[in-house]
Amino acid sequence: MNEENNELLAALDSVAEVKVGDVVKGEVLAIDDNRQVIVGIEGAGVEGVIPMRELSSDRDADVNDLVKVGDVLDLVVVSTIGSDKEGGSYLLSKRRLEARRAWEEVASKYNEGDIVEAPVTQVVKGGLVVDVDGVRGFVPASMIENRFVQDLNQYKGQTIRAKIIEIDPAESRLICHVVTF
Repeated sequence: MNEENNELLAALDSVAEVKVGDVVKGEVLAIDDNRQVIVGIEGAGVEGVIPMRELSSDRDADVNDLVKVGDVLDLVVVSTIGSDKEGGSYLLSKRRLEARRAWEEVASKYNEGDIVEAPVTQVVKGGLVVDVDGVRGFVPASMIENRFVQDLNQYKGQTIRAKIIEIDPAESRLICHVVTF
């Protein structure tokens, strides 16, 4: 009996505690009818849920094209669902982890003042949205040309050379100034 208790305690000690913000590996166990992915968190003995919005930023994507049962994914823990006493699980995100890693890469690769090639992905009120190695950046309209530009839509789809003015991963802020088109 004492040996069984020791084995049980050892097994419980080997289960990792999962906290919000942790990066975990999760094996896809099932895909439910609501396009949510159910995963088993490796080493923790608990399950987590990945809603479609946390799996991909593409709202039209088919969950079955993105993951299959048995796939092992790198995920970030977003929050808890329920309590441990209720057999709680975790809300997980693949999309947020990919964004975090993209920011880490951009922050380590570039400095303020660096020139980058960046495609214009969107025109918004007040400027342009550009993609810098998977990170969304902003170019204020006042920093596009030396003159007032009435219609910014002409820049959509173009690749610009932009100077990084501000890079702040903690605030998810990347501000650029157009150098040339």
